[in-house]
Amino acid sequence: ILMWGWSPDDGTFGTGTMQYLKSAKRQGTRIVCIDPRRTRTSIRLADEHVFIRLSTDAAALIAMAHVIVTEGLVDQAYCDRYVLGFDEATLPSGAPPGSSYRAYLMGERDGIPKTPEWAAEITGIPAATIRRLAVDFGSAKPAAMHGGYAPGRTAFGEQFHRAVYALAA
Repeated sequence: ILMWGWSPDDGTFGTGTMQYLKSAKRQGTRIVCIDPRRTRTSIRLADEHVFIRLSTDAAALIAMAHVIVTEGLVDQAYCDRYVLGFDEATLPSGAPPGSSYRAYLMGERDGIPKTPEWAAEITGIPAATIRRLAVDFGSAKPAAMHGGYAPGRTAFGEQFHRAVYALAA
């Protein structure tokens, strides 16, 4: 479970949230918290806490997606069926060539591949950590990610939520 900017022990996220997370942990689920601050939830539950610079969350998520694509960890059948625009074959009609998410990750239009090294400079998270988190998340079956509200409450914060959903897909 990746808990990205989410601390259910510091607020109300449903009456059973912490109990469910504690149960998952007791059953061996690895829990990673990505947050610029240590929280009650990360202290109580996290197997790992990854500190990130404020308002840079989307860059780390995008770099993780780059790793999942380049390492061949994409569930291509799922993307073909449910993800419009993931690659060139699933772009909607009329979309310009090179405007897929895969093309964006590879830097085909802007010349900037969205690698962990690219994100490390922005986020303060070491490239090796971003790569490891991506491989772990892309390899775990099942895997879950919950993006909290806080990372989206910044200028251009909607990009955080878009990146969370894109990586989950």
